[in-house]
Amino acid sequence: MSDTFAVVYSALERVDDDDQLVEPILRLLPLSGVSIATLGDALSAETIAASDSQVALLDEIQFDLTEGPCWDAVGSGHPVLEAAIQRNGYAFWPSFTEAIRGHAVGSVFAFPLRVGPLQVGAVELYDTEERTLGEQAVEEMMSLTRPLSRYVLRRTLEHASQPETEQLKPHARRRIHQATGFVIAQLGLGADDAHLFIQAQAFAQNRSMADVAEDILERRTGYLLRDDTIEDDR
Repeated sequence: MSDTFAVVYSALERVDDDDQLVEPILRLLPLSGVSIATLGDALSAETIAASDSQVALLDEIQFDLTEGPCWDAVGSGHPVLEAAIQRNGYAFWPSFTEAIRGHAVGSVFAFPLRVGPLQVGAVELYDTEERTLGEQAVEEMMSLTRPLSRYVLRRTLEHASQPETEQLKPHARRRIHQATGFVIAQLGLGADDAHLFIQAQAFAQNRSMADVAEDILERRTGYLLRDDTIEDDR
């Protein structure tokens, strides 16, 4: 990884405002523009940061059509790299490619944002010219999706305002703690991300964290498939 990558990664870990998201990415990859959007099963489609109106338009078109590189990146969990979107895009996204015909967009690159298996959104980069991204650039961008995913998910949950954790009874708080440990073991997440995962599930399903925790502990969720056992002090 480059020295610039280390600086950019550190900057994104400290981000506390949407306006601080795009500049570090463009410092690492000097393309024409970048956007960060929520997208997928859990969160509604919304651009939360965009470097310019062109990349914001690319997001809006994909939201409307439910088609395009960002949708594919989120669905697959892998980057989508189209070096010549105007020439090649019709084979994959005919409606999206037709909609951007005539716009100054030569290449589009989309990277999924996820916390564990939870779809959070996508980072989209574009250039006015046709160009490719090198292997190192792709690897560095995929690494940057980790702090970006955490920021985007925390932002969404904070804006939704979930005061229930302040009012939980001891039993419910203990069950959430147990479920957090189970998610850590099952999905290999850190403690903060595992708790964030449970919060996000509660938000997406319009349920309490305590109810989601019970589903996790009783193996009633498709995200957690391994048959590990955990101590249960009900």
